[in-house]
Amino acid sequence: MSVHEAALYGELVRYLRDLCAGQLAELKGSDIVAEQQLLDKAIRAWFFTPQEALYGYTPQRIIRNEELNIPNVIPENRLPDALGDDYPFDKELREMMAAQGEDNASWGFGLAPDASLLDEYDPEGAEERWRIEDERALERLAEMKREADLFPPVGADDSEIAEQLHRGRNLLDDDDSPF
Repeated sequence: MSVHEAALYGELVRYLRDLCAGQLAELKGSDIVAEQQLLDKAIRAWFFTPQEALYGYTPQRIIRNEELNIPNVIPENRLPDALGDDYPFDKELREMMAAQGEDNASWGFGLAPDASLLDEYDPEGAEERWRIEDERALERLAEMKREADLFPPVGADDSEIAEQLHRGRNLLDDDDSPF
């Protein structure tokens, strides 16, 4: 999500709050400011209510962590929620994290959705955006291939580096590349 998108979503929430407050005040014959305060109370409650989808964190904590560049880490006792009950290494992972101590445990999570709210209301724009993103990715891949062809593989006499270069080159040549 871009900074502008986040800022505009905040504006959208305030716009909808004010719109709803006006309609509620009109329906109830009450004061618009009182209705805004009631809706603000609901918004504030949402920010400070733990969410299951956030592994028990509040939206406020997730946002403040990001602002302070603090990773959002899944609490050890919530790993089965994230990994699923049948995750094959769950027991080993839990033991490893317990041995490290909770301060060193870091199984982070992010909230990057596949689509934005705007995409729901502007599917044509979303399709165009992804078409452009795909074109750019293909251009970057073509540039990487050109560079790989121009420059000799430095360090190829080291077998480990040569293997890494070989794997990297195979990824560039892979027609099934996600780029």
